[in-house]
Amino acid sequence: VRTLWINNVILANLTKKMVENLIGIVEIGSMDWDELQNVLLSETNKKFGISNIESRIRAEGKGALPNHEPRISNIEWNISKIRADEVWAKGFKGKGVVVGHIDTGVNYNHVDLKDHMWTNPNEIVGNGVDDDENGYVDDVYGYDFANRDGDPIDDHGHGTHTAGTIAGDGKAGRQTGVAPDAQIMALKITDAAGLASESDAWDAIQYALDNGADVLSLSLGWKHKWNPNRMKWREAFENALAAGVITVAAAGNEREWGSEDGQPAPDNIRTPGDVPPPWLHPDQTLIGGRSGVVTVGATNSSDDIASFSSFGPVTWKIWLPWTDYPYNPEMGLMDPDISAPGVCITSLGAFNNTGYAPCWNGTSMATPHVAGVMALLLSENPELNPSTLDYLIETSALDRGPQGKDNDYGAGRIDAYAALLADTLGNIPIVLALLPNPNPFRDGTKIDFEIPYPGHVTLKVYDITGRLVITLLDEKKGLGRFSEPWNGRDERGVRVPNGIYFAWIEAEPEGGKEIERATRKMVFLK
Repeated sequence: VRTLWINNVILANLTKKMVENLIGIVEIGSMDWDELQNVLLSETNKKFGISNIESRIRAEGKGALPNHEPRISNIEWNISKIRADEVWAKGFKGKGVVVGHIDTGVNYNHVDLKDHMWTNPNEIVGNGVDDDENGYVDDVYGYDFANRDGDPIDDHGHGTHTAGTIAGDGKAGRQTGVAPDAQIMALKITDAAGLASESDAWDAIQYALDNGADVLSLSLGWKHKWNPNRMKWREAFENALAAGVITVAAAGNEREWGSEDGQPAPDNIRTPGDVPPPWLHPDQTLIGGRSGVVTVGATNSSDDIASFSSFGPVTWKIWLPWTDYPYNPEMGLMDPDISAPGVCITSLGAFNNTGYAPCWNGTSMATPHVAGVMALLLSENPELNPSTLDYLIETSALDRGPQGKDNDYGAGRIDAYAALLADTLGNIPIVLALLPNPNPFRDGTKIDFEIPYPGHVTLKVYDITGRLVITLLDEKKGLGRFSEPWNGRDERGVRVPNGIYFAWIEAEPEGGKEIERATRKMVFLK
């Protein structure tokens, strides 16, 4: 039996008789069978039955594979494409940032990773003892949750490839990593075939938070047709967000590769890629709750959407307690949030300590680019919170597709150097505190908020469909803490029905500096 604080779950191996005995106990909210699924989101070109790698790149309509061109350095094309090397030139390579890497494990002996793997300072290697008494024996580089042991070595290949895109430093000859000085915390949740359970993933998320990870990277996902427990995924990432940790997750590969078993919107994006982000783009005009997941789509060498990259929107309309982001006729939740190179990516080999694995494809390959950029930004400014990180990468991205954010590219293809400039030039939002009290409420609530600068403040209440209920405040305010009451009535003075509402605040500081919008869920019960 294991217990998880991250989303209020008890994990247990039970006999059929035990399950029957537990049914009907009112203290149990629900019981799920934790089925193993193949959650990986990448393939080599063998998936396509193509012997000539370059033919796949041309099938994407993009000419020759960039690595076939004369090489002027050992930096892989995708790293230069997102301008990570220009951030290195400014002195920022991810140093001091820990990325919790939830995948098939990591070849922690590879020379491109070996000297910057995260290590548990309170654990002694191989003594079979839980030295730090954290519940995990011999967890020196992380933990193998699939096999319940302290050795998260990669027995598949996928995890070493994705870890190499985050932090491979090029010692063996090819620079594959976006943040070559970042530390990798190896959190293995699959077996050698890529099969994983949801509970092992949640356990890994909790471990990462307990052990100081700054960013989580998940190049994996559960199809909606498998009925993942979306409620518990969202709870986990809302708690990760509250802990100040941002998560990067793959959108999925169901646009083309899985067309025979893919699903249309709002179910094409996999879980947890369907979980809301920490910052809502202005084009997301339907307001709902925020969470901690930035979802990543894949592009090719010409910045066009990859033929396999999954598309949004998604909805949480039927999922209690949120019931937000309704879809059709409403817009739902836009997904993905951002895109990154994911076609023909070279990275580290899992079974050779100096080798490389060329030309892997998938949103799995795109996701670690974004995690790496997060690490670069945090090494420049450790005070950046998840909302600001999301804001920086989305507002600085190279816009692709329809103008603004869309359900194919998200806000566009990530640009590490542009995001760095946005931060260093001071073009970052100031996060506002926003807290309804009491919540839930019957007769009325006070919406408390904090303004860290003088400026014009707008405070509104929306229902779960995005309809404006009432404007509570639209005026200039000075620096300080304020409280605005709401009696549960709309603009006409009519009492609103029971349900979920959202307080939404926006402030424009003097001088026109752009800031973040903040939202908070409220529950009204007559």
